[in-house]
Amino acid sequence: MEPFFDGGLIELFVASLFAFALNYIFLRKYLLLVYSVVVIACPVLLFFYRNGEPATLLTAVCVFHSVLLVILLWKQKAAEPYKQLFDIQKMKEEFRSKASFFHRKPKMDRKEVL
Repeated sequence: MEPFFDGGLIELFVASLFAFALNYIFLRKYLLLVYSVVVIACPVLLFFYRNGEPATLLTAVCVFHSVLLVILLWKQKAAEPYKQLFDIQKMKEEFRSKASFFHRKPKMDRKEVL
């Protein structure tokens, strides 16, 4: 039993801080640039910091970014429910056209066979 009955107010406060932070980051171009660099650098830095407080902070940034990506994907899916999130048909066709070059049978003249 909890000693403090809050009725989920702390969770609501954390969620509103999360939304405020996202709006603040994405509305300012320089913060978005810094955020992008930090998010790309954190998994790389985890190779070097395996234990301790730096590893915990880097892991927290990675988890925060993962949650953000899931939220953005769900929001996009809710906006257009019947459209695929990632339409890769064009990329498939391009890959197949390039890959078919390697699987072509060479044409042989009758003289080469004999």
